[in-house]
Amino acid sequence: MIKIRIFRKEDLRLGFKIEGHALSKAEIEKSGDAYDLICNSVSVLSQSVLIGMEEVLKLKIKYEINDGFLHIDIRNLKDQDKEKAQVLLLTFEKSIESLIESLKLTFGNNKDSEYIRLLKEEVQ
Repeated sequence: MIKIRIFRKEDLRLGFKIEGHALSKAEIEKSGDAYDLICNSVSVLSQSVLIGMEEVLKLKIKYEINDGFLHIDIRNLKDQDKEKAQVLLLTFEKSIESLIESLKLTFGNNKDSEYIRLLKEEVQ
């Protein structure tokens, strides 16, 4: 399962952490050439945020990326730079919510949480 935690302080989004894969290794082996579209969608959406912050907005953000893992933290930025990043972070959050709704329509209301879970966490 993919776990996504959105870090926020009041109305500000301060980053996110993504861990895991939608399918287990056994499910991936069983599906053969079928592509894990849930993981792919989350990867594209999350890495677009990282690219947008670094290459478009030129922000020096803290992040860690690995297989099945991405953690972005903008708490170290100046307030004006945090504000610049909000469009990307809010778009990411809304896009993940839309992906989850699509999964509910496809697999049913209870099945989506087997693949992806979105949590919103208040931070200091």
